[in-house]
Amino acid sequence: MVRLHCWRSSGAPKVALCFALLLPTSGLGEGFARISVPVPVEIEGQRVHCQLYLKLEVKTYNLDFDKFTVGPMDKAQSMFATAVHAIRKGDAVKFASVWAAPDEMKGHSEVTVKMSDESVGNWIKVARSNFDFDHLTVVAEALVGPDSVFIFDSTTKAGIKRYALYVGLDQKDRVRLSAVSSATPVDLMVMNAFIAARTAPDEYKPLPNINLRYQYSIPLAGKLDAGPHPVLLEFDGTPMDISLNDQKTKMPTPAVEVLRNAALALESGNNDIYSSSFTPKSQEQVKKWLAAVESRKEERLKQKKLELEKHPQTKTEEPQSAAAPATKSGTAGKPPAPSTTNVKFVLNADPIYLVFQAPNAGDSWLPGRLTYSYVLQQGGEYKLTNFAYSNTLDDFLQDPSLFDKNILKPAVSKPGADAKAKAKAVPAPAKPTTVKKN
Repeated sequence: MVRLHCWRSSGAPKVALCFALLLPTSGLGEGFARISVPVPVEIEGQRVHCQLYLKLEVKTYNLDFDKFTVGPMDKAQSMFATAVHAIRKGDAVKFASVWAAPDEMKGHSEVTVKMSDESVGNWIKVARSNFDFDHLTVVAEALVGPDSVFIFDSTTKAGIKRYALYVGLDQKDRVRLSAVSSATPVDLMVMNAFIAARTAPDEYKPLPNINLRYQYSIPLAGKLDAGPHPVLLEFDGTPMDISLNDQKTKMPTPAVEVLRNAALALESGNNDIYSSSFTPKSQEQVKKWLAAVESRKEERLKQKKLELEKHPQTKTEEPQSAAAPATKSGTAGKPPAPSTTNVKFVLNADPIYLVFQAPNAGDSWLPGRLTYSYVLQQGGEYKLTNFAYSNTLDDFLQDPSLFDKNILKPAVSKPGADAKAKAKAVPAPAKPTTVKKN
């Protein structure tokens, strides 16, 4: 099912460096500009501005819907206009001619929520109950790979609401209009960036020219295919290969240090130090998880004792330590065992850092084994965060069809090395960080 983010009440192991070769050589569409928009990231359910960007083609309108429809329109714009007119008039036949439910569209992530009534009439009803389509302002159009995303504002009794509809391919390869949802995480990140820009325009002001170390072209139209309108994920970061086990090793960044200290504390049974390594809301979740771990451990010991009393000669295995809470793979849950884990990359989106880890030393790690933890910097203090939380960025990073983690490996520099082992565009080859002993 698709997790909807609008219309509601309130890895391939080798992705080619030749992504750049798939960028179109023709100019931008009329009125469109290529800009970098800051991507808001949810930390413990709250939006945080950070140094993470999407570079894409955007055309700004800020027009009343009726003025937007004056003059010639392309197919995507016409489909958006048709849908709005149909919603205004309650015309289910006309709406059905352009509409497809989110779970009928081509998407990239697993479906998590679905409306009980997927009929066209019900979608119109839900749309009208959440937005005033008679008073609509078309804010902008963003070109996202093969999709056209229309961002709009609606004046309602509850204030101005901003959301988006998009035009793309459905599962039958028909061009259809649908609602932005978790099935299209890049479209959703774009929509969230525009929502943030409405409430915090200075923080989320688009930037025309930024030059971050990594510019990853997202394969939105299929393997190695960025689509007709490429979208780049722009970020800074450093590849490294540092064991979390050596307490004498000086960690290269505070983000790595806080993860190392937390992992060592948990492994040694110092739960107080471990839980204090997290931000307040995550700390509450950590304490609940630790209490559940202890409860399960006591129950296993009790069962073991009863088993021994019934069968004194029976050998039983020692109870195993409890697993981390059921969260999405790769998010900030229980730190890995430091004795077998190395930090491979630190994504610097200050004040948010993502510390990527994999088992053992070396660059032969597989993308599926690479996990990451969130670290938040506030007032110079670094804390682990987002324990048992999940956000749209996670949906993107954990989808191998969208994000190839191999780009986080150090650049190949040996003569004759396979340049297709990376999908990155950086001003200079990234080199592994080395550390010195104190």
